[in-house]
Amino acid sequence: MDKENRIKPKHHVAPKTGFLNDPNGLVQFKGTYHAFYQWLEEVTPQGAKCWRHCVSKDLVHWEDKGIALKPDMWYDKNGCYSGNGIVFNEKIYLFYTGNVRKENGDRETYQCLATSEDGITFQKHGPVIYLPEGYTAHFRDPKVWKDEEENIWWMIVGAQTSEKKGNVALFWSEDLYNWNYKGNLLPDTMNWGYMCECPDMIRLGEEYILIVSRQEKKIENGIEKDSCHAVWMSGEFSKEKGTFTPHKEGIRVDEGFDFYAPQSFVDENRRTLYMSWMGGGEYDYQISQLSVNDGWLHSFTYPREFIYKNNWLYQKPIKELQSLRNDKIEKHIENEEISLEVRDYYKEMEFILDDENEFNCTILGALKLHYNSNDKILNIKRLNWLTGEFDEKYLNVNESLKMLRVFIDNSSVEIFINEGEKVISSRVYFQDNDIRINSNGKLKLNLWNYKGENINE
Repeated sequence: MDKENRIKPKHHVAPKTGFLNDPNGLVQFKGTYHAFYQWLEEVTPQGAKCWRHCVSKDLVHWEDKGIALKPDMWYDKNGCYSGNGIVFNEKIYLFYTGNVRKENGDRETYQCLATSEDGITFQKHGPVIYLPEGYTAHFRDPKVWKDEEENIWWMIVGAQTSEKKGNVALFWSEDLYNWNYKGNLLPDTMNWGYMCECPDMIRLGEEYILIVSRQEKKIENGIEKDSCHAVWMSGEFSKEKGTFTPHKEGIRVDEGFDFYAPQSFVDENRRTLYMSWMGGGEYDYQISQLSVNDGWLHSFTYPREFIYKNNWLYQKPIKELQSLRNDKIEKHIENEEISLEVRDYYKEMEFILDDENEFNCTILGALKLHYNSNDKILNIKRLNWLTGEFDEKYLNVNESLKMLRVFIDNSSVEIFINEGEKVISSRVYFQDNDIRINSNGKLKLNLWNYKGENINE
């Protein structure tokens, strides 16, 4: 048990009890941010999922509003699966997938609509899209957006074709209720795994960015396992043909151990923001999390902002997080090793490195970072709570490592590399109370404590 409250994040969206996964229906409505998520009362990844609802004025302090959508109709009786939200004509429109399991085990899937005028109570309108020909019932996670130039609405749906290949289905509508099928969005000459989940289309300036959470099979140590990663790609969106032609195959949105199903939205300040499920992985991995003993599982990431520049998708933590900052410490390190007690004090750290540096950092005994400017590779190790060994990743830094921003919220760790060139999100169960830094070169370290509010009490 987490008697000292050192596992559950204090400032991230997390369930008080039960299971959380995909973020859903992210919108800002009349000045208030609304976030929904897939939720189950029991701490298990499997079951008839609801949409649980929370609201915020600042993206930092969140208030739980309970269940917004529950599986209580013939078209969603086995789960209100993921989807998105839009604001139009003073209403919130929620598009979601209704999941139905027949007695013989076969699946049915419906893309459904619910609306709200007050942002709290939602009226279901039933299915607006039935399964087209050419797809299996693995057809889910609608994302809708307005095309201001054409004055129509687009919808993309994650799909598996009849050939058991991943793709994304494209639809269009003039009124949000009646939808026309356009076809497969992605070229079938590229590998999209066996399923594309939680698709997201983003327009940043003149650039279209498509994000999919791709499911595929990988062989590890002679054993076939599911491999699931969210990837982004810039490309050409042909409205006439209804196709998206990527400039290159998908690049991971986040390089961490625990990240899946990101969803974006545009707020009233015209920022393209997103949150993601800080979780994922196979069933055994999920239920092995230490938080299961306390009756809850998983959280969101912090909200982030997408920015596209120099042909790359950057992401940065929202500026509202700075409102949590309290005390600050500044350290200058040169060719030395230092140790700082941080566990109960410092929640945000900023490392600024010179161009020629070999850098080692061990955070609370369970997360290790190593960088050498000669090879421009960042090595990340995360202590595996099951094996006692370190899981490991190697990241190529595009130019050189100039800055790391590290956010620690109990077991939630998010690391932003070079102003968000790459990001690493991971669940980490810490062992010690200190951070140890060894720098062969010059390094500036800024540390901030955060104010003591706990949104999950």
